[in-house]
Amino acid sequence: MDRNTKLALGGAAVAAGAVAWLAARERNSDAPASYPPLDVLKPFGKHVWIVDSGPMIASGLSLPIRMTVLRLPDRSLMLHSPTRFTPALAAALAELGVVRHLIAPNIAHWTRLPAWQRAYPKALLWAAPGLGERGQVQRSGLRIDRELGAVPPPEWAEAVDQGLIAGAAGFNEVWFHHRASRTLVLTDVVQHMEPERLPPVTAFIARLSGGAWGTTPRYLRPVLRFGGRDLRAAVATLVALAPERVVFAHGRPFTEDAAGQLRRALAWAE
Repeated sequence: MDRNTKLALGGAAVAAGAVAWLAARERNSDAPASYPPLDVLKPFGKHVWIVDSGPMIASGLSLPIRMTVLRLPDRSLMLHSPTRFTPALAAALAELGVVRHLIAPNIAHWTRLPAWQRAYPKALLWAAPGLGERGQVQRSGLRIDRELGAVPPPEWAEAVDQGLIAGAAGFNEVWFHHRASRTLVLTDVVQHMEPERLPPVTAFIARLSGGAWGTTPRYLRPVLRFGGRDLRAAVATLVALAPERVVFAHGRPFTEDAAGQLRRALAWAE
């Protein structure tokens, strides 16, 4: 083994060790990295509930994570970006309606779905474009029933609007707008993680990336800019909705001046 190979392997080992150390430190931090109470339904709007969970560890960072539940006119439930499954949560959902739709809104938010699919084998699993092509997803055994697109399917078209935000590297995020409550449901395109709720390293990265400031993280912007005119059209559509509340997977939702906060969050893309 030559000297350069040894150096490369040594560097990789140090990097792996650093990531493991960061992950352990973040897990053991006193900061909750979430929005308790966890894994329980919280009313958010008319026929809308949220479930905060986590923290989830991603690349050594400790992140809050959220599911949004929409109840349709036939009392069927849409679970957007499902979080940790618990029997108690399933029992609470049964009081609201019948779980018929499991939503994987982008290529990252799917890892908790296998447990939900086992619990609700008759529910349809809807996935963002490209998710089913990922090797990790195929190896997981996840069954994808339908692919989401820019137009809502008949199953919820009378109650929920939707659209597609497409970027480079296979990134696609599907947004939903629940008309009765004027609630816009996003996933990663906007993040608003409050630093005081995060462990120190995660808080630093959130500030640096913009994920703490109620906008699109800086690392995601180049990916989305690839959409060009389509991105600008998607942003214009979202802003024109003028939602009363905006909820997303990571951080505090917009509940006051939500339309204004959304416009400012996406101003970089206009």
